Amino acid sequence: MKQHQYTAYYCEENIYNLIKDMIEEKCDHLIQYYAVLITNPFQQTYIKCQKSSPLVIWDYHVIMVAKHTIQTNGKISQNSYVYDFDSTLPMKCDFNTYFKQALGFQKPQATLKSLFRVVEGQKYLDYFASDRHHMIKNGKYQQPPPKYPCLKGNKQEKSNNLQEYLDTTNNDIQLGKWMTEEQFQQFFADKKA
Repeated sequence: MKQHQYTAYYCEENIYNLIKDMIEEKCDHLIQYYAVLITNPFQQTYIKCQKSSPLVIWDYHVIMVAKHTIQTNGKISQNSYVYDFDSTLPMKCDFNTYFKQALGFQKPQATLKSLFRVVEGQKYLDYFASDRHHMIKNGKYQQPPPKYPCLKGNKQEKSNNLQEYLDTTNNDIQLGKWMTEEQFQQFFADKKA
């Protein structure tokens, strides 16, 4: 697999660039790419198998899921793969394994279950924008920013809308669809022909 741009602590931008690369390289029209923003109303998202720690509580995290549809003898099956730059699991990890090991475990409280905003890849490229101000405190970056300019989709007028993507009460379909853990698992779980 090609080496993709990566900057620690900028998962939303890492996934933006990954989707852009994948769409440009795409040779199979039966693969769909999705940006998945993971958070909850408390911005306390529990994720296992992260490089920084076996269990991390992020305010949010962003991954990509590639959904492959395969047609064989008139039957359709589906396999999905998760791409998470910050995971100790393989970079292209089958969805069922990633979900079971990184996401699908008992949380300390039911209210801390994750929500998943699933955004079609091209829509994420078109409408996402970040001016990185969420990483600045007292006039300084908390973590070194990427060396390329701030991202702004070609259909986006605002310079920043990351907080709109993370707002669990915002159901603007242009920003994708919120799913519960169960809905997310069902949407991407492997389906055999």
